[in-house]
Amino acid sequence: MKASRKFLSLPVISLREGQHVGSVKHLVLDPAAKTVAALVIDPKGFFKDQKIIPYSKVVSIGDDALTIDKGNQVEKATNLPELLDLLKEKTEIIGTKIVTESGKTLGVADEYYIDAKSGKIASIEISGGKIEGLLNGKACLKAEQILTIGHDVIVVAKMSEESLIISDKGFSDSVRNLLHSTSKMAGDTSHILGGYFRKDSKKERSASDLPPDAEPVNAAAPPAPDPAERPSSSPDASFPEPPAAPSAKDV
Repeated sequence: MKASRKFLSLPVISLREGQHVGSVKHLVLDPAAKTVAALVIDPKGFFKDQKIIPYSKVVSIGDDALTIDKGNQVEKATNLPELLDLLKEKTEIIGTKIVTESGKTLGVADEYYIDAKSGKIASIEISGGKIEGLLNGKACLKAEQILTIGHDVIVVAKMSEESLIISDKGFSDSVRNLLHSTSKMAGDTSHILGGYFRKDSKKERSASDLPPDAEPVNAAAPPAPDPAERPSSSPDASFPEPPAAPSAKDV
């Protein structure tokens, strides 16, 4: 499958002559057949008329070029009346609203994908829908669901929204899981910090409930006295002796 935008500006190479005959400018759609009917080509060089290539003449479509068999397969649209009528219809898919048979808007066509071999439209990528999971994302609608490709809307089968493939649902789920994990981590951290501050607060309240003259429970014991500072029991200790008792002579 190849996105329609990948066709634009591809060089067109003729295999027989080995010439670069122009570049793809536009895709011509056949809405009834749901296919790409032709490619509008900007010819190489100046002042040359715009031409078209029937999609049936395309040999291959690569990443860097589109090939055809012969250069004369690039023709004026007036030489191919059926393709000229389709060219004049100017049917577009990108930017067209997608509506179900039951009148439900699924979104707007953002891109469509083509089977490079047959030119058939394989799927349409929708964005900006109103269904769950699609409001800010994209979804893929299979071509089997398409009933009408019109100028104003693309009509699809009833209940087509049930078969949509949400392109970035996995990414959205990952983001939601990440946010949930981050929120849980933040909650756990708040719980731990809350417990720490509650314990600290209890200690402060216990200390404030003591009477003013009470000693703290964990107060340090007074230091033991230094042995050098203890009173000595030796006779020449530097303490005053008691006065002697009075003798009979003194009386």
